[in-house]
This record gives sequence, C-alpha cells and structure tokens, in this order.
Amino acid sequence: MNTSSKSDTQKPSTTAAAVSVDDAAAAALPKAVRDKGTLTVTMSQSSPPLHFMAPDGTTTVGVDPEIAMALGQTLGLKTEVQSGPFDGIIPGIAAGKFDMAISQMSPSAERRKVLDFVDYYQSGSGIGVAPGNPQKLTVDTLCGKRVGVLKGSFQDLKRLPALSAACTAAGNPAIEAMTYPDMQAPNLALTAGRIDAVYIDGPTLGYAIKQGGQIELLGEKDLSPVSIGFKKDAGLEKAIQLGMESLAKSGKYKEILDKWGVGSGAISDFAFNKEQ
Repeated sequence: MNTSSKSDTQKPSTTAAAVSVDDAAAAALPKAVRDKGTLTVTMSQSSPPLHFMAPDGTTTVGVDPEIAMALGQTLGLKTEVQSGPFDGIIPGIAAGKFDMAISQMSPSAERRKVLDFVDYYQSGSGIGVAPGNPQKLTVDTLCGKRVGVLKGSFQDLKRLPALSAACTAAGNPAIEAMTYPDMQAPNLALTAGRIDAVYIDGPTLGYAIKQGGQIELLGEKDLSPVSIGFKKDAGLEKAIQLGMESLAKSGKYKEILDKWGVGSGAISDFAFNKEQ
C-alpha cells in the first residue's frame, strides 16, 4: 500500500450506530485482537456505491465501510477504515498493516493460499459499452477489443483472461486488457473513447449508470460471493461469521445494502473459505 493512502477513523453512520455488541461474536475473537481493542479494515478507494471517497476527500463512504463499522461494533472493537489501491490490500494484510479487507474481494484459490475468507455479499461482473452500443458488441463478442478492468481485480486476474483465452482458442484475436487503479477510471476511459468496453463489478457499473454516466449496460456475468479477507490462520473466521449473522438477524445488514441500492446482493450463508 503506498504512503498516499487515505485513512479515516469514521464516525458510525445512523445504521451502524444502532448496532449492539454480540457477546458470542466478541468472545470468539482471538485474545490478541480482544486485548488490542481495535480493528483496522482496508478497501480500495473508488468503487461507488461499494466504497468511495466522500466530497471531503478523506472519508470513505458506501456499503463496505458501513459494514466494516457495523461489524466492528458487533465485535466490541473500535474500527478504523483505511483505503488505497486494490493491489496493495494483500501485501498490507500480510505485513500486519491491516486486520482484514472488506473490498468486494473474490475468494479465489490463489488468494486462499495467503488469506482466509468469510463471504458477506454476492455480485457479478458488469460489462458496459458506450451509449447506443455503436460497435454492436455482445458479452460474447469482445475478441480483439480494448476492455478496461481494475488492476488486481478478479476480472483482471481471472474473468477477462478466461474470455480472452476462449477467443484465441476459437482463432479470434485476444482481448486487450487495459488496467486501471480504480473502477471510475475505466468508465471515464470508455466515455473518452480510449477503450471499447469496461468489465468491472456489477454494482459499481450500475451505480455509475444511475448517476448519469455515459455507459450502457451490456450484460452481467459470473454472479458469485465476495468475501471479507484476513491473514491465513488468524483465527478470525468464527467471530466474523457470528458478527455477520448478528447483523443479518437484526436487519442492519440488509438495511445497509438497501440504503445503497444493492439489497439484491444480500446473502444468508456467511461461508468460510468456500471454493468459487
């Protein structure tokens, strides 16, 4: 994570402030975490409505920071949210800089080698094109096209390479992946005509369109869970599962999602290290 990452110890939102400590979840925390009394949660900086900077330029707002704050309160911990580049998340956790990531991270087999995961939401990959789809693209005709993705994302590391491999296997040109540091950048590149399509998290694409972005939804693929990630063998899984179950039972989990218009992504099984 670079030194320019924004940090914010947030004031709990109205939703999160109403959350009470779940004694069973708090008791399931490793002793070292209970004794420390704090929880440092990281996420990337620009994926509205999931996590993005408020107009003040320092406060991270959206679904993920609100879930982070609510989960921290359920566990009886003071919670700090730090945001930065997506590809700095895993190194930051490995170095002990962060306790966990709540950043729409897919629990791929590669990532499960270094992190443990508890599912907390589900979303797909949205494919967007210029309004009117001037190139008449479809989700299956991206061969040879310039497609924007978030650097280090599941779309960058797995989904788009798989689509490109299918192209070349069929004798068609490979897809040209154009990587960007945040999810707003490829949307802007599409608007400017520098790329032909974007392939990013579905909720982020939907939010951009809703906010008046010059993008048309071509389709959504690969609906699957995303997870809270933390250091391998840190022993946080039971506390996180019980905490998320408590938030779901109280209605606060769904309330947060609905507030940001993504309630359809709610899940009921907060699974640990579930294969994708």
